[in-house]
Amino acid sequence: MKRLLTPLLVLAMITLACSITPAPTTETPVTTEPPVITEPPTVVTEPPVVPNLTCNELSLYLDPALASGYTCETIPESTFEMEMHPQHTKVTLTGYVLADKFFSPQILVFPVQAYSNLLPARVPTVVAELQNLVGGATPAGGGLPFLPTFNAAQVFNAQYLPLPFASGDGIRYLTLFAQYSAPVNNHDLFYTYQGLSSDGLYWISAILPVTHPSLPANADNPPGGVTWEEFSNNYTVYATNMTNQLNAQTADSYTPNLMALDALVGSIALP
Repeated sequence: MKRLLTPLLVLAMITLACSITPAPTTETPVTTEPPVITEPPTVVTEPPVVPNLTCNELSLYLDPALASGYTCETIPESTFEMEMHPQHTKVTLTGYVLADKFFSPQILVFPVQAYSNLLPARVPTVVAELQNLVGGATPAGGGLPFLPTFNAAQVFNAQYLPLPFASGDGIRYLTLFAQYSAPVNNHDLFYTYQGLSSDGLYWISAILPVTHPSLPANADNPPGGVTWEEFSNNYTVYATNMTNQLNAQTADSYTPNLMALDALVGSIALP
């Protein structure tokens, strides 16, 4: 027989249920991390290069590892047909790392207008060619812009690079000049920088001898044991091969390091 709950018992149970307070809900506290303060990156700037060489309107920084000194000259105007040039500034580096080369290490500063007046069929064309190259044009082959004029031809060029200087823009490359099909050699090879000041008033020409261990000491003999006639007949192919060979060499494999010469010409400043 089912046992019936009495009304008093039911009432007691309901009262007990209503009097039970539910346990409070405990939430996990949220931990707030302090903000991370990020320091701005430190910008390391190279100290400005302070010129230690001044000659007339020209100033630059000469690394003592390249040369121990210099001479400063004002070269008078020449109207001699093969070496026509206006009055200009010439710096010759003394105690240079290479000696007894075809050219002495030198930096020339020509007034463009005076040079153009002397050689109107030549200088404006060279200036325009350089402006095209520093503006992004690709060398079209043949000789690259070069002043002063020589009674010889630019027989090849390598390591071409557009390169600004403190007061303008220009190009650098390796070359040699000759009146015949000359082998590329360590006596005649030089680094040149040809630049134009931003105001168009001055032309910079640096001629700095360089050597490379892969080259013969001089041009006394044609390479490969061939005759001079055979060598001359195949000179175009030879010049192309030498360009490719020297282009493949690293800057520090040359003496002086090409980057050191880049730094030298890059520091050139004009009024």
